[in-house]
Amino acid sequence: MQQLNEAFEAAVAHATGRRPLPEPGSGATPAGRPGTVPRPRAPRRPPPRRVEQDMPSFVIEALPADAYEALTVVAAWMGEVLLDEPPYLLEVHLQDPAPCWCRLELVPDAGSSTVSLTIAAVGADALPDVEAVRDTWVANLNRL
Repeated sequence: MQQLNEAFEAAVAHATGRRPLPEPGSGATPAGRPGTVPRPRAPRRPPPRRVEQDMPSFVIEALPADAYEALTVVAAWMGEVLLDEPPYLLEVHLQDPAPCWCRLELVPDAGSSTVSLTIAAVGADALPDVEAVRDTWVANLNRL
């Protein structure tokens, strides 16, 4: 059973890139076990954020059909509509507050609509703050 566990640990480590599998018959054991010298690990930097969600993000006091129409008007002010699936899904390439892809999902909620927001970086552009994107949507909706 111990050999089976060690083989499993080595396979998982190999699959995740933490360390290579020992050569069969080499007598090597996984790092951290007696008789081996652990490999030095390079410091890990967190990858840059490419996607961020804000769920639920804000509420519009209107049924999804009316809320969706308001969002499409505001989307035209803020960028370009990419995907239009009324009344529950809208995807927009935003220019304001910063270039990014934005997905809005509407859910009916007792006479109003709850909107969840997902943003993603576009190309080499940095991902804007999801709260800034949300606040821009809300400010523009309040202009209507």
